[in-house]
Amino acid sequence: MRKIPCELTLGNGGDVIVMVELDDDGTLRIPRHALYGSFQEGVLACKVMRPEDQACVQRESWVD
Repeated sequence: MRKIPCELTLGNGGDVIVMVELDDDGTLRIPRHALYGSFQEGVLACKVMRPEDQACVQRESWVD
């Protein structure tokens, strides 16, 4: 398991850059919620920042 940088699009219209877990089998574990300042927001979308990391992603799994 390692962590890769991803951009999360939040329900309030904001974006945050976070380190998201990528399992050895290629599963990207995207969080359903993220902090924007001091507010917890729902995550609408996830974009992997580096193309070489995107090539390692086999599937996406949304986690709580």
